[in-house]
Parts: sequence; structure tokens; C-alpha cells
Amino acid sequence: MKKHFVRLAALALLPLGLFACKKEYDGLGPLQDSVTDIPISVPNQEFFERFPIVTASVAKNDAAGASGPFTIVLQIPADKGKIKEITKVTTGIAGLNNLNGGNSLALNYDAAAMVLKPIPGNGSNQITFASTLTQYTAYRTRVGAAAAGQPATVAPNSSFTAQNPNQLPYYFLLTLEDGRQLVSTAVRVRVIP
Repeated sequence: MKKHFVRLAALALLPLGLFACKKEYDGLGPLQDSVTDIPISVPNQEFFERFPIVTASVAKNDAAGASGPFTIVLQIPADKGKIKEITKVTTGIAGLNNLNGGNSLALNYDAAAMVLKPIPGNGSNQITFASTLTQYTAYRTRVGAAAAGQPATVAPNSSFTAQNPNQLPYYFLLTLEDGRQLVSTAVRVRVIP
């Protein structure tokens, strides 16, 4: 009888122990977004499917004859400062990790001079990155397909369709005029015919 009483008392106290602890989130609930102080947006995005997307056509050529020209405009709120430069551009599935790694895997790395070539801003809260699929292919050749982490730039075919497009993710490290650095979310370049 005494054994039953101890078990019954333990079962009665168990719910009290489960509901006695309260987790503190310090203003951040478990389902709330954690928004950055200085967001980076892409005002020229053509699509938004979890990431901003711009398109590049393999059939189009720029004035120099390079295939697939595209531009990515990066913008911060006007009251948050001015963009000094795009310090580093990376691409591929390891692009975000490569922002922190060595400069030789950056798209804007000059292999001949062995230096990183930042893209200067214009003293505003917007900066434009212009490139081509030809430049991406040269980068992919320089670092190797495994380091680039992406397929070659091919138009939609049997393996790349409208439902499974060939998309190249780009990541940017921005430096503001006051020295702060911001990392963008992935911006995808969708290859179209």
C-alpha cells in the first residue's frame, strides 16, 4: 500500500514539474523572423522564389560580343548609409562559405595580378553588378567545376527545363562608406534560351 501511495504522489507531482519551467525568448518568439538592421534588396529582380532572381539569355550578346549579359542591382535603405564597394563576389553552392575564405575563389579576383578587385560604388545606397555568362564560364574554367559548384551555363534542354531551371547563385560582400560590411542573400541568375 505504501508503494502505491509513493507512485501516486510521484504521478501527481509530474505535471507540476512539466509546467513549472517557462522559456524566455527576450523578445524573439519561436516563430518570429529575425530581421537584419540593414536589409539588402534587389530592385531589378524579375522573380522571387525564396531568393531574388534575374535572367540571362544565352541568345543575347552584349556590345563586346559576350553571351548572356545581366545586371544585379543591390540596394540598402537610404537612411542606413551609402555603399562604398562590392568587396567580394562569389558564386556556386559554396559561395557563401567562399565569402569568408580565400580570395582566389572570388569571381572578382584577378589571377594575373593575384589581387581582389573590388567594384566601386557611386556614393549612393545602390550599386550595380554587371556580368555575362561568358565571364561566369571563364570563372568556372579558372577555379574548376567542383569549386564553382554549378553546372556549365547551358540553355534549357532535357536536363534543364522550365520546372528545373539552370540557376547560378551569386553572393556579395558589400562594404559601406563607414566601414561596416554586409553579406547579401543569394541572388540567382536564371539561364534562359
